[in-house]
Amino acid sequence: MFDEKLIEPLKHIARQAGEAILTLYHQQDLSIQHKSDKTPVTVADLKANEVIEQGLKALDVQYPILSEESEHTPFTERCQWERYWLVDPLDGTQEFINGNGQFTVNIALMEKSEDGRSYPILGVVHVPDEHTTYWGGSGLGAFKQIEDQPVDSITPRIFQPERETVVLGSRSYGTERARVFVEKLKALYPDLEVRPVGSALKSCHVAEGLADIYPRLGPTSEWDTGAAQAVLEGAGALLLDPHGKRFSYNFKESLLNSDFLVVGDRTQNWSQIWNQRVLISL
Repeated sequence: MFDEKLIEPLKHIARQAGEAILTLYHQQDLSIQHKSDKTPVTVADLKANEVIEQGLKALDVQYPILSEESEHTPFTERCQWERYWLVDPLDGTQEFINGNGQFTVNIALMEKSEDGRSYPILGVVHVPDEHTTYWGGSGLGAFKQIEDQPVDSITPRIFQPERETVVLGSRSYGTERARVFVEKLKALYPDLEVRPVGSALKSCHVAEGLADIYPRLGPTSEWDTGAAQAVLEGAGALLLDPHGKRFSYNFKESLLNSDFLVVGDRTQNWSQIWNQRVLISL
């Protein structure tokens, strides 16, 4: 386990990064550049990263930091880490550029397990434009707070196929494979609504019972999911890999994720749904 006294400082760091992002929000010149994978990066990404790294390094505990916007430690070194911070300083950069508010600050504390893979034990997802913070972890519970209002615990909703099934999709990075998968779901659940949502908000919406399923059949990286997975697992929801197992991290050279499935009601046999993916390998 970890010292739960870390939670408040971590929330504070995420909110500080969010404030730094908002000072640049809606500015005409965002200094937009594109990485090798053609995804955008702005001055806000870099400013938020600076705030987070300074905040984490000032904590009493000192763990390595793996951030999207910093130089990535080689696998030969990071595979030996017992604990580390996994950071996406501005998840949903395209949503930030588009001005729709659906971007987040993601910070997760990761811990190496006996199987040699790492898993999130604490995560904070802050939504700067909504002044809302989610946090949680397996065995810790999951929570949501809007500004300085009272803290609410969050839980996913019970899956009821006879009512409307809500499936979330990427707002800016949908794929043909994801589209076909959703069509397969519609055959199983005719009363199905697809909602486009940006960033880690998709997982948070499942965690708090606003949606049932979020399938991701397309590229993401480890920093996109670590903090959100902690919130999901704290709430009692699941983030599953293509084999239907708990999603894991830091076990390979590449930092790219496989496909994954986020589901709210863990009592359901989701293998039937996830196996539909096999039928649509494109």
